Amino acid sequence: MADPVISLDKVKAIWHSQVHDENNWAFNMKLLRAAGLFAGSILLMREYGDLMAV
Repeated sequence: MADPVISLDKVKAIWHSQVHDENNWAFNMKLLRAAGLFAGSILLMREYGDLMAV
């Protein structure tokens, strides 16, 4: 049986390094907030864009 390219231990290590490190967590939270705001604005304009047209 072939060895998996990405092991579960590597995934766990990446997860812990991103979540439990304060600097990485702060950056990831800013990135998630920006992506959520971007997606929310797209949904808002798709739903209510015709009301904003002049």
